[in-house]
Amino acid sequence: MVTPRATSTVVDVTVFLLLIGAAATAVVGAVAVDTPETANPAADTAELLATSTASVEYALDPPGRPPEWTANATASHQRTAHGTVAELLGEAAMSGVTVHGKRLSTAGIGFERAVEATTRERLAGSGRQTSVRVRWEPYPGAPVRATARVGERPPPSADVRTATLGVASPMPNATSGARRGAREAGYRGVAIVVASAVVDGLFPPSQTRLALRGDYPGERLMATRYRRMGRLTDAGRLPLGSRSVADLNARLTVHLADGLAADMRGRFDSPVAAARAVQTERVHITVRTWSP
Repeated sequence: MVTPRATSTVVDVTVFLLLIGAAATAVVGAVAVDTPETANPAADTAELLATSTASVEYALDPPGRPPEWTANATASHQRTAHGTVAELLGEAAMSGVTVHGKRLSTAGIGFERAVEATTRERLAGSGRQTSVRVRWEPYPGAPVRATARVGERPPPSADVRTATLGVASPMPNATSGARRGAREAGYRGVAIVVASAVVDGLFPPSQTRLALRGDYPGERLMATRYRRMGRLTDAGRLPLGSRSVADLNARLTVHLADGLAADMRGRFDSPVAAARAVQTERVHITVRTWSP
């Protein structure tokens, strides 16, 4: 089953467009459900998540005190997101992306909680227990990743049925570039391609430039996000006022690639194996159901 992707809130939650007063950005993509050949209640639930739409209300949480000149800062943080439940789950996971186990931003926590509550409501009344696990990582075990979960893990003795979905991530497809990088520069070549995709997905240049030049709270949230990424990747304190977004992203890419290359060397037998494991463009959702 494939449905058109609704207006994305990843841009909003990760401080790209809505914080500077624009409408939500449209992202072209699809929700795909892997449907098994035999009857499977988990597939029915996955289909529900992929086709059922929802609107969630939430508030962003900028760090620190608002500027004194801001007349009504709290009201400016209120947002409404709309999409299929699967899309919202993917976006909620990406809002909590971590680097070496530490969150890049806490601004979207309210959004994540609202999506979790909405998902629980949609899953209620099925007569079965359900667990939904959402995961994005550029390759298995990578130190930069995004995860979310709704529902408890099934008990070991349960008869569990499983189905999977895929939704678009904000990262570009890096598969072919990673394979080319492996041939040309080994682990480092793969790491540079992956790091570039991750940084450009988290800090898309045009939207990031507008946010940094905009008003509160967009400017503060984006600046905080950059500084946090600089610390988490050992890039140091980024000169936000004196460098272009391209320069800032290039610096983050180099430092993130250093960590990814070291991780790949310890995780994969060869650069080619590392490149084959790369998948940056999809968020994976696993649905498990079992009888109570």
